[in-house]
Amino acid sequence: MLARVYYSRVPVLRFAVEEILYNLRTDPFFHYDDFDIALITFSPNVYPTDERVCQTFNEYFGPGRWLAFNSLTAFANDKTLRNALVVLFIKFERKGSFEIFSAQNLSENYGRILDETTNFLSHTKGSTLNILFSTFSEGLIGFFIEDLSERLSFGGNLIGGVASGPIIGNEKAVTHIYTSSGIIDDGFAILRLKGVEYSFGIAFGYTIMGPIYTITRAEKNKILEINQKGVRPLIERLTKGLEDVDPRNFWYIPIVILDGKDEGLVSILRSFKGFPHDKSYIEFWGPIREGWKFRFSFAMKENLLRASIEEALKVQKALGRIELGLNFSCVGRQYIMEDLHGEEAKNNAAIFNAPLFGFFTFGEIGPDRYYKKLKYYNQTSVVVGVREL
Repeated sequence: MLARVYYSRVPVLRFAVEEILYNLRTDPFFHYDDFDIALITFSPNVYPTDERVCQTFNEYFGPGRWLAFNSLTAFANDKTLRNALVVLFIKFERKGSFEIFSAQNLSENYGRILDETTNFLSHTKGSTLNILFSTFSEGLIGFFIEDLSERLSFGGNLIGGVASGPIIGNEKAVTHIYTSSGIIDDGFAILRLKGVEYSFGIAFGYTIMGPIYTITRAEKNKILEINQKGVRPLIERLTKGLEDVDPRNFWYIPIVILDGKDEGLVSILRSFKGFPHDKSYIEFWGPIREGWKFRFSFAMKENLLRASIEEALKVQKALGRIELGLNFSCVGRQYIMEDLHGEEAKNNAAIFNAPLFGFFTFGEIGPDRYYKKLKYYNQTSVVVGVREL
């Protein structure tokens, strides 16, 4: 596998693509006239998000040879970029190949898509990595991943992230996936890499604190009752003395959903999305279930960065030679890491000694710590190393 990652900040999509293709064709170390698959991410704050995207990419990259998604901040090798177009090109040199599976209108066709996706993933053979790129779908994608996990016998070959985009009225997250066939505004696409070896890690870096709470009433991504009581008292304690109740301030203290087998171990984290003026519920960026137990957590930016480095080192040690690095990291981590948020890509690229592609997400997908079930994560960094067989 020969991988190359290029970026452009030219604000006109067509010209940005032309600049990137020029860089590919004049790269003295890319010894091919063409590529097999292009994976593209771009800022929705700069470039169009309508059908012009598909038209432009089909024209320049060719139908069936690209997959794209929105992200507010992307990784291009050692760089962390806002307001840019970033493209990963892959040329297989040995046994590698790819396949794209996509699903639209998840809200309307949930059952059918769940069946089709289960069938697609159940036929995964060895030496195959499935990479999922999803819309937020008003939080539905998190429940879909959990339901999908219940149907699969092994959760270790699907990783990915939820596209990031602007939030309208502090409520709706505008995220899109793009394929040769059109725009997906409620669904996902899976890029299957066949004939590859891979290793990955999931970085946390948080310290658990405080008492254990039990969620006694929940609805979708919302907690309505804790320990048989409303959440208003908890919200009032969290916001006491604060002039600014921006939900992002609470990203520093995500809740930790505890492992059912060991309440001292982290299962998943959930980031605050917000709460209404009447303080009747707390909404999160991932699914919430009645009966779950949780505690609060906190992290220093240095601890988050250290956890990411440790996972990247494990991946490098497990795989040895890496030809492509991938990183799906939560926008919550980006916020908490403050001035260090650009160090994650630098460290991962340096440790892997390979091209790096990725982005800050609205949710991360990966296996649990037993590698048996899929999980929908918040506040994590999923690092992946890939090489062709």
